Amino acid sequence: MTAETMRVRQTSATELGDAEAYLSHSYCDHRLEPGATRALDFRHSSLPLGASGFNILQYGEEVAVSSRGFEDFYMLEMPVASGVDIQFGAETVRSQPGMALLLSPGPRFHSRWRAGTRQWMLQIDRAAIESRLAMLSRRSQPGLPLFNPVIDLATEHGRCIRTAFAMLAEAISDPEAISPEDADAIVPMIIDELLRNIAYQRGACVVPERLHATPRHVKQAIDLFKTRFAERLVMPAVAREIGISERALYEGFQRYYQRAPYDILTRIRMETARRLMREKGLTAAEAAKRVGIRHLGRFSATYREVFGILPSDDVCNRH
Repeated sequence: MTAETMRVRQTSATELGDAEAYLSHSYCDHRLEPGATRALDFRHSSLPLGASGFNILQYGEEVAVSSRGFEDFYMLEMPVASGVDIQFGAETVRSQPGMALLLSPGPRFHSRWRAGTRQWMLQIDRAAIESRLAMLSRRSQPGLPLFNPVIDLATEHGRCIRTAFAMLAEAISDPEAISPEDADAIVPMIIDELLRNIAYQRGACVVPERLHATPRHVKQAIDLFKTRFAERLVMPAVAREIGISERALYEGFQRYYQRAPYDILTRIRMETARRLMREKGLTAAEAAKRVGIRHLGRFSATYREVFGILPSDDVCNRH
């Protein structure tokens, strides 16, 4: 990193159109809509970090933001005041201090910044994550990782990320507070924390995976889900069969996949049903029954939550 790239860029605006044009030019297509008032106290500070960059952003008042999505970067955002309600692909989450959101390339997003929201945001070069994943997983073409979006900052990796963000925020206030060498090391460190600790999906698979080894009892549960998904599985009985408490089962899945065990079972059922419809020509009703879901309406609604499309439309798009 050179002294030139350590320069902090500061931008402010009071007009919605000016903020919209600036964000669309600097990052990706943005559409801004005011909340109860058209007043705006838009402030953006950015610190370039090679092909990535750290940002501090606020709008002041409530603002709705929509975009067709982005392709070249991941956005790791952490509210330090108030928070954001965001719909990202099939996910809907509400952020607040104490948590971070990791938005992957591709899906459209729509968010509502609550009044007074201020966020630290790290734009991470997509190529840097793909290259590091290929190295760590020892696969030449590992595929684009789509991360579970929610990160609990109370976890060990969450605290590590927050400390790194605080260092970058300090560098925006005082560019001499951090050396170029230390700044250079922060993004690769955060990438490793994400890949090793945050569950992600690749390709057509909807079951998350991680680079860290999965604990034995969690792996046993997943293996059970994959072989007996058509049965009526309840988590207390699953925990007893594996030989652990129900609480330990839930804590294991939450820690290693940021999901409840039933969410993973549902994803396995949906992926199996999709494969049956696409490869075997089964109807939605037939596929739903094969994977243990008797109510077609519930199957269709869940299918849409997982894949972002109704089963009938999905099958039609394959022809």
